[in-house]
Amino acid sequence: MSDARIDYNLKQAGTTWKKEQLPPPFSTLDPASAAFADAVATFQAAKGLTADGKLGPGTFAKLVPPAPEAPIEGAAGKLVESCHVELRKGVKEVGGANHGPDVEKYQKSVGVAPGGPWCAAFVAWNVMSSRGLTKPPSWCSGSVATQWHLASKKCGPESKATPLDADFKSKVKPGWVWCRAKDPVGAKECRSGTWVQGHTGVVVKVDDTGWTTIEGNTNSAGSRDGDGVYLKTHLWTNAAQVDRTIGWFDASKI
Repeated sequence: MSDARIDYNLKQAGTTWKKEQLPPPFSTLDPASAAFADAVATFQAAKGLTADGKLGPGTFAKLVPPAPEAPIEGAAGKLVESCHVELRKGVKEVGGANHGPDVEKYQKSVGVAPGGPWCAAFVAWNVMSSRGLTKPPSWCSGSVATQWHLASKKCGPESKATPLDADFKSKVKPGWVWCRAKDPVGAKECRSGTWVQGHTGVVVKVDDTGWTTIEGNTNSAGSRDGDGVYLKTHLWTNAAQVDRTIGWFDASKI
C-alpha cells in the first residue's frame, strides 16, 4: 500500500531540502522510508505543527532555521523586523478561515473584508507599520497581481527582478517582496499585465541556497490559502517554485 508521506517526502527531497542539510536522525534515515516520515511527525508534534510526517517548507524552516544575518539597514531592515515580530507572535486564524484579530487588522489596512485572502494584506500592513504610516503606500493592495503591477511600474531595473533575468539570484535582497502565481502560465500572464491569483511574502534572508520569506495566509505545506504566518524557505533549485514566481521588488524604494 502506498504511503502518501513517503511520496511527498521524495518529491521534496532535492527541491525544498537536501538530505545533507538535515540534522540527525533525519540525515541517517532514508527519505523513502516510513521511519523517516515517523521521525518528521515526531518532530512536528514537538513543535506544535500538524504531525503529518511530511517534510515540507514550513517544517524544514523549523528543523533548519536560517543562519543569523548581519543587520539589515534602513526601511528594508524595519520591514523585515516587523514581519519577524508578527511571526514570533504565532499569528493564526481564529473563528474560521481568513478570520481572527490579527488577520483582520491586516485585511483592514487595504480594505479587504474579513473572510478574504490576506497574504497581500499582510505585506501591506507590515510596510505601513514599519514606516509608521496611517495607511499603506499606494502600490499596496489586497491583490497579489495588483500589488505587482503597481509596484513593478514604480521600481527601476535595479529594484526588481524576475526569473527571466539572467542575474535575478544576485539581485534579490532581504526586504524585497516576493510574488508568485499558481503556475508558470499565470506568472507569465501577470508579468504581461493580466490579473491572476497568486501569493506573496516578504524576503527576510537570501543566500546561495535560496530565499527565505515570512508569509501570511499560508501553512506548513506552503499553501496560498493557509491558516497563519509562517517562515518559508524556497530553494533556487526548486524549478517549480522559481517558474511560477512572478517576480521580486524592493519595497524600500517605493
